Formats: sequence, structure tokens, C-alpha cells
Amino acid sequence: MPSGQSTSADFIQAFHLGEEEAFEQLFREYFASLSLFAIKLISNESEAEDIVQDCFESLWKRKKSLTHIDSIKSYLYTSIRYRCINFLKKRKKNFDQESVLSKTADITPDIESLVVMAETAKELYSAIESLPPRMQEVLRLYYLEGKSYKEIGEMLNTAPGTVRNQRFKALQFIRKAIIPG
Repeated sequence: MPSGQSTSADFIQAFHLGEEEAFEQLFREYFASLSLFAIKLISNESEAEDIVQDCFESLWKRKKSLTHIDSIKSYLYTSIRYRCINFLKKRKKNFDQESVLSKTADITPDIESLVVMAETAKELYSAIESLPPRMQEVLRLYYLEGKSYKEIGEMLNTAPGTVRNQRFKALQFIRKAIIPG
């Protein structure tokens, strides 16, 4: 996409014209949050990522015919929602329409909160990726692997107090990035 194009209308036009850079930017911007959204709907990470991938493939194939789309973001979330509902229907061996409809009815009121959660997670991951590598490692070990300050300090060959300070500074940075002001 040419560097002067930054408005949504220009982006959509570049996408409709088949500019691969616009599509790649769209994919990078929404893949993670759409995947989290789909995971919440179907509770299967690998299937959710496949659904999102298929959605992007379909979007690219239909780029010239989708001229009526005003908001690609809304289109993608709606498309993922329906694809997840269809996945849930197909997954049931003995299709029970009432059961599937009640499950999707249970999902429907939470769609907005799931979208907000997915978008917040995207911001969080982006903030974490902008941290220095050492702070990223401390957060990963502390929160994802459940290691103590002492264990992390031994692994990274540093004092537990330094690990604690790095975690604290990383959290401060993330808070400022996500909640400005």
C-alpha cells in the first residue's frame, strides 16, 4: 500500500485493487485477535486458527466483489462468528438444531465482550513485544511458566530482586501503553 494511504477508505480501496501489502497488513493486524475470538467461541485453538486462516483466504479470493464492505474489522468478526457457529454445527455428529441454536444464543450476548477482549489482548501482546527481550523473558517465565523470582534469577543468572524490578518496570510500561494518561 503506498505510504500516503492511511484512511480506512484508502485502505479498503487498496485491498479491493488487490494490493498484497494491504492484505498482509490486514492479516498482521487482525489474525491474533480474530484467533482469540474464535478460540473463545469454539474452545479449540488449532481449529480456531484454521477458521481464521480460511476466512482470510476467502476474503482475498473475493476482494473485488466485496465492494459493499464499509468496515473490514466488523466484516471479519461477523464472518468468524458465523464460521464458528457452522463449525459447531458440523462438529455435532447427530445434528440437533435446538442444541446448536441454544449454544449460539448463549454466545450471541457475549460477542461484543469477546471482541473487546480480543482487541485488548492484541494491544497487550503488542506492548509486550515492544519490551526489551530480557523483560519479555521475565514476564514469560513468571506469568506463563509460573516460575518464582528465585528460579528466574537462577535461569537468567541474575539476582531475584533484579527479576522483581524488571517485572515491575515491564508492567508499568504495559499499563502506560494500554491505558494512556
